[in-house]
Amino acid sequence: RQEAGKTSPKVFELAREHLQTKKEETWVFEDSLYAVKTASKAGFPVCSIYDAYSRDNTEEIRTFSDIYVKDFYEIESCQVFQRKKTVATQTVRKKIRKCKMKTVLTIAGSDASGGAGIQADIKTLTVHKVYATSCITALTAQNTKGITGIMPVPPDFFEKQMDSVFSDIKPDAVKIGMIASKEQVEIIAKYLQKYSIKQVVADPVMISTSGTILVEEEVREVLYEKLFPNISLLTPNLPETEFLSGGKITDRKTREKAAEIIAKRWNCAVLSKGGHSEQNADDFLYEKAFKCPKKVWYPACRIDNPNTHGTGCTLSSAIAANLAKGFSIEESVKEAKDYISGAIGAMLNLGQGNGPLDHMWDL
Repeated sequence: RQEAGKTSPKVFELAREHLQTKKEETWVFEDSLYAVKTASKAGFPVCSIYDAYSRDNTEEIRTFSDIYVKDFYEIESCQVFQRKKTVATQTVRKKIRKCKMKTVLTIAGSDASGGAGIQADIKTLTVHKVYATSCITALTAQNTKGITGIMPVPPDFFEKQMDSVFSDIKPDAVKIGMIASKEQVEIIAKYLQKYSIKQVVADPVMISTSGTILVEEEVREVLYEKLFPNISLLTPNLPETEFLSGGKITDRKTREKAAEIIAKRWNCAVLSKGGHSEQNADDFLYEKAFKCPKKVWYPACRIDNPNTHGTGCTLSSAIAANLAKGFSIEESVKEAKDYISGAIGAMLNLGQGNGPLDHMWDL
């Protein structure tokens, strides 16, 4: 109604009258500071929902809220809603059950030890409360000490996996990791175009920590020509950033320039990961914009933990999960960085070599 704006509690009173509930039983769900303040001061219980446009006011919003959540799927687990079965609460629960959970497809290799690849991706996507589907590019025999065998999935069967997922549960975002053949690259590109997938995160997996090139030239050519132009965010490590840009990185300025070269070449955002740096773990995001490019540094101290197996897979999956839920690229990276820092900092110690992260550290 025109006479009931959210700067006045009247709109909430009208809603309460319609629901025929008591004020203390009528929860207000809002994402803006002024609406949260209005409802709280009027005596309504308030559940505030994260919104990118209100992130600068997050702390103040929290002070006026009884509950603060990052997405609607967290509401169901809140104890206050489990205790109070009011009419309003039951209505909210019915709506939540009808909600379609966001979905993310991971395309990668299988890691028998569970620390990287498909297994790490599914763990990461699950704790981010999105539904994970998967298409496996290769089976690997590996553990924390290394890889002893790789069996690529034949192209025809790989395409059957892709068709099974896309034709039934179209993903809101796609994460791409290890690709085993140029035929697989062509299949992936075909499905991204056919189904107009906009949120695609690709971890190139091209250069090892020691500097070894992991992808054959004929596969790289197809990546460059058919896949990279269809992604929204590329996440190379430092050696890969140098390789893809064709320049040497010696400082922050040359790293920014390298990311810019890659972004302009394939018309995508680039997150140059700093995990291979000896000084720190700073990441740099270059994102093309309408007026001027966005350049964001994500400072991070190195965590003294030798167990970092699957870090790249985990980070890219976390970013994809956040993109699927509607976060911007900048915010998705920030949230993913916080998550990966916690997973490394949990100091999980499994296996005899470079062990995995604790993907469930925040549960």
